[in-house]
Amino acid sequence: MSFLDKIFGKKEAIKPKKEELIIELNNSVSFAEEFYLKEFNEISKEIFSKLAEIKHLIRELDLILNDLEKEKIEEDKGNPKLRRIVLTSKKTLISKMNPLISKLTPVSSNDFIELNTYCINSLKLLESEINSFGRNIAYTGIVLKDSVKKLGEKINELNSVFTELKKLFDSKKQILLLSEIKEEFTELKKKNELNSASVLSETEIKKRNNDLNKKITELQERLDSLKLSPEAAELKSFFEEKSVLIHKKQETKTKLIQLLFPIEKSMKVLSKLSESKNFLLKPEEKSLLEAYLSNPFLALKKDNNALILKKIFSYIQELISEGKISLKEKEKIKKTAVLNELTEYNFDLMFNEFSETEKSLNEIERKISLSEISGKISSLEEEIISLNNSKQNSEKELARQQNNSKKISDEILSLTDSLKEKLSEFSGKIISFKQ
Repeated sequence: MSFLDKIFGKKEAIKPKKEELIIELNNSVSFAEEFYLKEFNEISKEIFSKLAEIKHLIRELDLILNDLEKEKIEEDKGNPKLRRIVLTSKKTLISKMNPLISKLTPVSSNDFIELNTYCINSLKLLESEINSFGRNIAYTGIVLKDSVKKLGEKINELNSVFTELKKLFDSKKQILLLSEIKEEFTELKKKNELNSASVLSETEIKKRNNDLNKKITELQERLDSLKLSPEAAELKSFFEEKSVLIHKKQETKTKLIQLLFPIEKSMKVLSKLSESKNFLLKPEEKSLLEAYLSNPFLALKKDNNALILKKIFSYIQELISEGKISLKEKEKIKKTAVLNELTEYNFDLMFNEFSETEKSLNEIERKISLSEISGKISSLEEEIISLNNSKQNSEKELARQQNNSKKISDEILSLTDSLKEKLSEFSGKIISFKQ
């Protein structure tokens, strides 16, 4: 740095502005191949010249190895043990060098990438192999100095040519990106095909959803129209009457349960005494007692005029009188009064009321079942539910497809950016694609 630089500061070198180039995305590979040929042609003459040198050196190495193999080592001269070591080392050296020079023979190719790979691999191989049997070279050189010296000189020359060749390739190393550019372009092409298929699938699903919406709207309008018809109004009145009758039927059941509730425990005591043979009941009486405890109305249906039920009341009164049902005096009076009321109660009237309600309910059910509009409304409602389920599934499928399309689009964008970067690095220009 000059003293002026120290005072005023060193002026930064202005980097030349890179040329901007817009190309068609579909022409990426052809553009890269053309540039590759141009760059390769600039150094191809030197490359093939170096390859010719390598071939020549390999031939010379082969001759040196042949001469070395013919050279004899007399074991009885000098140090016999050392000479035996040298002889073994020579044999090992030749057995290692012959396959090595065969592997180092240049490949028959005009491809930059293939030749570059050959050069890199050969340099590594030469270094690793020579190091692996370097001791054999040294031992052989103890006796056969001149031959090993020639061998070493040629190996050094060969290593130098490979090194120079590598520098040539490195000077154009950016064109090694060609294979990556081709791979990315192929991948991008596949992704674009997938994207087209995905977009088409989305369109089909959207059309299906629109068709479903139209169908649901149409059916809903028909359903609304049916529900406003005179037939529907009549059907509605049937359902309302049915609801009233069901409520009335339930009230009657509840009333019977409430009537029997105060003596339920006493009925259970009678059942236990009958089971233990401490109180004898006829089979029919025993069966109906159990029925009244589990399902009072079913028992009342079987008990003509509630005769057996009233007998059960008298049996309970008998048990209370005999003290077999233990009660306090006040409770005994209360329980006896309830039993007297129940004995006088007209269960036939309750049963008839229940039967009439059930009969009316059956008649309403028959009218509802005969109503054609009921079937039409049910059919339409079921169809609308089914279509809504199909619509929900279709909307889920659309959401999945849209997520897939977004994923593919993001991958396409990433690959496109990567391809631009590689083409820019490859060509030394700022590459962009036509929109």
